[in-house]
Amino acid sequence: MTVRTAIACLALVALLFAMHGLHGGLKSLYDTYPTEFRSYYVPSSAYMKVASLGQRNFLADLVFIWSIQFFDMYGPLVRDTYLFHTYDVITDLDPRFAEAYVFGNLFLSLDRRWDLVYALSDKGLAADPNAWIPAWDAGSYAFFYARDYAAAKRYFAIAHERNPSAMPVQKMMANALKYAGDYDLALEYWKGILRENEDSSAPHAQYFVIAATRNIHDLTIKVDLRTLQAAVGRYRAERGNYPPNLDSLAKTGYLSGIPADPAGKPYLYDSRTGQVTCQSAFKFKGKFAQW
Repeated sequence: MTVRTAIACLALVALLFAMHGLHGGLKSLYDTYPTEFRSYYVPSSAYMKVASLGQRNFLADLVFIWSIQFFDMYGPLVRDTYLFHTYDVITDLDPRFAEAYVFGNLFLSLDRRWDLVYALSDKGLAADPNAWIPAWDAGSYAFFYARDYAAAKRYFAIAHERNPSAMPVQKMMANALKYAGDYDLALEYWKGILRENEDSSAPHAQYFVIAATRNIHDLTIKVDLRTLQAAVGRYRAERGNYPPNLDSLAKTGYLSGIPADPAGKPYLYDSRTGQVTCQSAFKFKGKFAQW
């Protein structure tokens, strides 16, 4: 037996002992996990990086494919946190793996774990300063499902900053602002969308024109009512009674002028209650447009 062969045999024996020790350690750790997901154990990303032998993207692809095959087999008590762990490991191995963020958010949304959706999205946004899809995804889940309009506004603002020419992003940003109660800024966004599309022959331009026109109508009313109602409140706080009419708000300096509604009709005012209303109907019906 040559020296080289002897060294190789010793190395192989050492490797076998090391693997046996590693197997025993993993088995001990495996036994501590709940039975709901013992069969789906994914080690930490620190271990996986070493185990990849430099092929991190390849290993991330393998775990990703495996996670899609088995995501619905996790026990209901641990599925959300374990899925987050799995996709956290995948994106540690390959931080710019765009599909991992998309699918991870989709699976986490099934358990309505919006906190984990936001955490995974934030990781994707930090990993790639040019990526806007994670922000679009998080904003869409926040807006349509979580009804978390503050979060939707934050994520759509990031998506808009990174992809300012995408009209759907602008539209959702305007909607998020509207439902978050930021009527003034939402109105400016919709006016910008109208300006960009009213003379355009691009596909779907007419849709954006109609949506913008309707939103501008309703938001103008919302902004006017808020402004008028605030002025009535200041008048009463300082003078002890409601103003006799809306014109008196301009005459006494509380407003520079009294606006008409988008249809050109005057706003209605009840001097007994101090309430200002609009006689023109909103274009949209539902939560936002009730008055």
